[in-house]
Amino acid sequence: SLSFTVAEMTMVQTFTGASNILTQGFQQPEDFFVSITENELPAGDVIIYPNPTSGQFSLAFNSADENSRTIKIYNLVGQIVYSETIKPATGINTQKFDISSNSQGIYMLEISSAAKKDRSVHKINLVY
Repeated sequence: SLSFTVAEMTMVQTFTGASNILTQGFQQPEDFFVSITENELPAGDVIIYPNPTSGQFSLAFNSADENSRTIKIYNLVGQIVYSETIKPATGINTQKFDISSNSQGIYMLEISSAAKKDRSVHKINLVY
C-alpha cells in the first residue's frame, strides 16, 4: 500500500508560540494498492520448501489423478535414504519430510508414477 498527498491544501491554519510554529490543514490523499495473484500449481509441477533446508521440508505437487506415487530421496552416491509410496488426492497435495538425521549435503528427491510412467527429480540442499 502506498499513500501520499498532493500538495493541495484547501484550509490552512498556522499557530505560533514562543518557540514553536504549528501549521495544520486538509490535504488531498492518494492511495494505491498493489496485490499479487497466487496462481494454482499446474498439474505435474512440484515445489519443495524451504530449500535449502535444515532437514524438515515440505513437498507440494498438483496431481491430475489419484494414481499412487513413489517418493524416493537419494544421496549423491545413489543410495536411497528415504522411500515411501503415497496415494495422492486429485489436486494439490502436501507431504512433510524430516531428513535431519542425515549428514548435510545435496540430496535428490524423485517422484515417480508407475501408471503414467513419468518421473521427476528435484535437488534438495541439506544444511545446518
